Amino acid sequence: MSILRICLGYAGRATEFQDDSSYQAAYKSVYKPLGALLFANPELKFSFFFTGRQIEFFKKKNPEFLDLIKNLAARKQVEVIGGGYYNPLFPLILPADRAAQIEKLTVSLRQNFGKRPRGVFLFCDSWDPSLISTFAAANLEYALLDKSLLRQVKKAFLPIVMNNLGKSIVILPVDSELLPKGGESGKSSFARLYYAYKEAAAGSDNEGADRCVSVFFDRESAAPLFDKQFREEFISCAKSSGDCAFDLPYNCAKESQAFAQAFIHSGINQKIARWCVTPYESAATPENYPVSVYDFLQTYKASRSLFDRMMDVSMLVSQCHGDKMRKTAARAFLLAAQSGEAYVCRASNELASFAERQNAYKNLSEAERLARECSSFKESVTSYDYNGDGFNEYVCRLEKCNVCVGREGGSIFELDSLKAGGNYADNISRAKKYDGLDDNYYRGIFVDHLFEAEEAKKYCKGEPCRNGMFSAKRYQETFFSSQKQEIRFEARTKFSTLDQPILLKKNYAVKSNGITVQYILKNEGPVAVQGKFAVESNFAELYLLNPDSKPYKIEIVSGENVVTGSSAEPCRDLFKDGIAQNVSAVQISDENSNMSFVFTPNEEAGATYFPVTFKRRNMDTDILQNESRTFVTALIWDVDLAAGMEVEKTINLTISQTRKRRK
Repeated sequence: MSILRICLGYAGRATEFQDDSSYQAAYKSVYKPLGALLFANPELKFSFFFTGRQIEFFKKKNPEFLDLIKNLAARKQVEVIGGGYYNPLFPLILPADRAAQIEKLTVSLRQNFGKRPRGVFLFCDSWDPSLISTFAAANLEYALLDKSLLRQVKKAFLPIVMNNLGKSIVILPVDSELLPKGGESGKSSFARLYYAYKEAAAGSDNEGADRCVSVFFDRESAAPLFDKQFREEFISCAKSSGDCAFDLPYNCAKESQAFAQAFIHSGINQKIARWCVTPYESAATPENYPVSVYDFLQTYKASRSLFDRMMDVSMLVSQCHGDKMRKTAARAFLLAAQSGEAYVCRASNELASFAERQNAYKNLSEAERLARECSSFKESVTSYDYNGDGFNEYVCRLEKCNVCVGREGGSIFELDSLKAGGNYADNISRAKKYDGLDDNYYRGIFVDHLFEAEEAKKYCKGEPCRNGMFSAKRYQETFFSSQKQEIRFEARTKFSTLDQPILLKKNYAVKSNGITVQYILKNEGPVAVQGKFAVESNFAELYLLNPDSKPYKIEIVSGENVVTGSSAEPCRDLFKDGIAQNVSAVQISDENSNMSFVFTPNEEAGATYFPVTFKRRNMDTDILQNESRTFVTALIWDVDLAAGMEVEKTINLTISQTRKRRK
């Protein structure tokens, strides 16, 4: 007679272990009760997946928990499953990094639990057939994969064997639909599971073969485990059924007498896939179209930007030679930056995890800094397709920072400080459903607007207004020189209701301490043009979620006066109509990292600034929450151009970092 092997397990989120307070909350509410439960119920077999970060916290705060799990594993009641040390999205990282992530966690598990892992847990069930070779090389014999990826496999409750390029692995399906539902009794929960098993086994070609099902809990769904009545009912029903038993995943993979054969295409679990079609909206995925993690990156620009930066640094670390110790240290920071939580947030978390993303940027900056020290570094400006959009971007590797310039808006879309860490251009755009209006352009640094007078007034007050013509344009390259470190763009638009043709030439000159941008605005129409030309720069508040963080400080030199403000308040609180006049310099200071950005125009201009807070919903609720905030500053000039005439404006941006003062 065949039996159903029920594999229960727990996989927590990395965000549960961000700091001491979050760790203590997770340990007291889940891990400590789970340990006590398993110790008191030897018949209940259970599996855990721990990330490296979680094990580090346990070793530091509660080493007795690790000792308990080790003892339970020794009596074959508990299995600890492997994976990546920082729980990465394996399809997104290079094979060398995949192997390093697996090896690092395997070593940690062997040291703490006395056994090496036999299986692998995938973050968000992010799967790709190329992973089979990696797992086989790491001696991992099975992988847990959500049932939603196995659409073509009709033989449910059977292990699946998959082959690719001469290598094979066993896939154990995880069925999240069988998790206990809110308010459901243990008897009812088991009945749902048992009915699904009987329905799948009926009429099967392998009626005598054992079946298996894996059900993995997270923090939100684990509550029934600690309800005595629910637990006793569930265990009692399993015992009385006569053909069910609790078991471990490795036993199911090793002892199975029948397998379903299938080729599983790249994909990600359904909870995430439904958010990959429309930004911040749950939608049905297309029929017969496997949604993968790459679809998520295409939908969410901030996640894609981080991925592009990670791949760039991964290449740098792989290619650096010389100092082996520094290269090893650089790779350690690179691996830490590959935490899956920074790229794709799970269904119980916010869609755009700003804090995790910035932590990844910080680790990437440190990895690049160490990679540079392995060999002699020379400042450079290179042109290549940095983000895989089919167009060349311009990567400026300077001593203090990295600056990436793109054709979209002709603006800086990435500004990484190597010493302070973080990407100051890590911005998203406002969406009408959540923020009241659509930006319809990328909020970078040196974004260009040409406003009509009334629209400019609204803009300076931070009110909704029409975009400033050039901000959403894709600029064309007219000249590039790596030796001279110059980039020249141009873009055309039609201005006002008269559709006046306007040409804007935009020239970047890159220097060690910053960038000079020259603008030439030309009226190519038959009548005069009057308006406001604004150059906007957006600085993400990197430490926004830190309770000790300070807002940006802004100092404006207006005539003979220096006016001081902050990113916590808009310009209109200090200046009439939200604009400062006769401005010769603007300095933005990040007192959290001692970074400063000084904008100096070649002639006096107007200046405005204001904060923009981005709100986003949680995947599981309609509750809006502050996701991130950017500090907007802009230099503004009056434009009065006769037909065929042009005007030139220049802005010099100086980037510096001062030393922290000792207390």
